[in-house]
Amino acid sequence: MHLLKPVAVACAALLLTSGCLAVRAADRAEHRQAALDKLHDKFAAADTDHDGFLTRAEAQSGMPNIAAHFDEVDSDHDGKLSLAEVGAYFAKMRADRGK
Repeated sequence: MHLLKPVAVACAALLLTSGCLAVRAADRAEHRQAALDKLHDKFAAADTDHDGFLTRAEAQSGMPNIAAHFDEVDSDHDGKLSLAEVGAYFAKMRADRGK
């Protein structure tokens, strides 16, 4: 009987911990989706000619922090930024912060 109680307590603690981890993972996924939605909205607002790309002038006007790093963000060096390039830049910055 004495062994049963510590095992039950350990099992309960494990269940609570795994539940908390699942909640945190869900919160992170929700936060990431909200950040992606916000990026998409900012990009769309900055893309004044609605061609799916930001020129240097559009970036300067609508996303000045991106404009400050335009050449670095423009990974294919075509003089315009796609949403994928901007997203990749933010992902790289996030990864670098985690190091």
